[in-house]
Amino acid sequence: MDVVGSRRLMLRPTRGWRDIDPVEGLAQAWGWQQRTVTVSAPDPFEEPLHVSWWDEDLPMALHYYEDFDVRFSYLIITGVDAGEVGDAFERAETWLDAWSLEELLAEARSDSDPEDRAKAVERAGFAAPLEFDERFFAVIDDALRHDDPRVREGGIWAVTMALYPQFQPRLETIAETDEVEVLRKMAEALARGLDDDS
Repeated sequence: MDVVGSRRLMLRPTRGWRDIDPVEGLAQAWGWQQRTVTVSAPDPFEEPLHVSWWDEDLPMALHYYEDFDVRFSYLIITGVDAGEVGDAFERAETWLDAWSLEELLAEARSDSDPEDRAKAVERAGFAAPLEFDERFFAVIDDALRHDDPRVREGGIWAVTMALYPQFQPRLETIAETDEVEVLRKMAEALARGLDDDS
């Protein structure tokens, strides 16, 4: 039995970047039982990094993640029926305060402050559709070609989540020519990983 998963639903936090309460409310409203709590945060007293709830009748699961590297929280839904996973994802998107794809793209294109733009591009990369999407490819590729190294770094982080093989040539160029050594190394490692996956 194959398991299918949704894209990441990027949550717009109501207090800080970590906010599991609305997701717990959604799981309770659906009658799904909490099954897994994984703590692998830097501080053992921090809240969980991954929590999941299950609907045993379908079977389907709701997974909440907190990414400490980029300070995002997001949701993924998994199950055995792609249609049911898609329906649950749409219901979750309606219930929760989350960025729409259009909002993510607009923010990644419009932020003029380099640090804000880098963060917006990373967020777009995390939420990118699983199948190749020209809009997300274009906004991340623009970041990879940006004059500011902070924005290029945001683009590289975005590629780690939107693993489209179409990024390979741009990553190879960064690995060979970028003026910032750490970006060259990041791009080289990521390009090698993309090459191994193809």
